[in-house]
Amino acid sequence: MTDLAATTTTQARVVTRAMPTIAAGLLGGAVLGVLARAWMRLIAKDPAFTWNGTLFIVGGFTMFGLTQSIGAVARRRTTHRWTLTAVRAIGVAGLLPLFVAAGALMLPTVAGGGLALTRVDWRRVTRGIFLLIAAGPVLFVGSDLVGSFGWSLHAVVGFVAMLVLYATIIRAARLTFAPQAGARHSPDGRPSRPGSLSV
Repeated sequence: MTDLAATTTTQARVVTRAMPTIAAGLLGGAVLGVLARAWMRLIAKDPAFTWNGTLFIVGGFTMFGLTQSIGAVARRRTTHRWTLTAVRAIGVAGLLPLFVAAGALMLPTVAGGGLALTRVDWRRVTRGIFLLIAAGPVLFVGSDLVGSFGWSLHAVVGFVAMLVLYATIIRAARLTFAPQAGARHSPDGRPSRPGSLSV
């Protein structure tokens, strides 16, 4: 009976300690969603507002913040590979709502940028390739902004806002892309033994 009470108390403490991170993830995701909606309106050639679209975007970003915060909590609490793999899958699922409709264009930027930033266990050439993949949509959107608004303050603000927004998304999702703990690597970034590259 004492063991059960101790276990219950420990679990309650774990949940209590995780709550600030989870709350920060939810709030941060919602704020990011509002900023993303404002950016989309800024760069639109014919701005329009609908509650359905806005709620979907903000809700998707809120879910994104929640799933990434779950990943942050899990990485602090466990080193079990199967648990971390499951949490990574949740993180990936949380990313998907960000790439619906027109947002699909920026999927290579987030995926490529996330892998280039976090996978320090990969060769530099490989990370460089993913960085180039990430840059493609950014340059395309930048070119489209110039085509729509010319070389104007409007285009510059839209481009800078895009860089800040997607850099924040990549940063927030870094634990989803990062290698799992436990792999050993040599100083040049290659696995120190066959099969040790984490996924």
